[in-house]
Amino acid sequence: MPTGDSPTIADSFMAVARRIRHTHMNALEPFGLNPSQSRALHVLAREGQPMRLSALADRLRIVARSATDIVDSLESAALVIREPDPQDRRAVLVSLTDSGRTQLDAIDSARRAVATELFDTLDAEERKQLARILDKITAAW
Repeated sequence: MPTGDSPTIADSFMAVARRIRHTHMNALEPFGLNPSQSRALHVLAREGQPMRLSALADRLRIVARSATDIVDSLESAALVIREPDPQDRRAVLVSLTDSGRTQLDAIDSARRAVATELFDTLDAEERKQLARILDKITAAW
């Protein structure tokens, strides 16, 4: 059990999480995107079909107004398009453009490079153990 000023597991974990967040933000910088915009692109890609703006907001766990701002910025960069929902004229569907998919592939490649650099200090068995431990923690939620 740690005492005094010794770091706890949570402190160490948070330090790694901060480093990952910082390096991922740096990886996004050349693309002119922030983490919220990147997350929105990922959600749209995983959905694989046009998605209502309200559903996107729910998946991002943000209010609809914030989702509108994110989609506005992605649309102005030609990464997503908005279309009327044929089922409900009041609703709007959002989907990735080809340019958005290409950009997302490049973002994912940059993020993988960052992750490789960060976790290269671990050998293959340690990476496997870490993945198993993180999966266990995640599954417990």
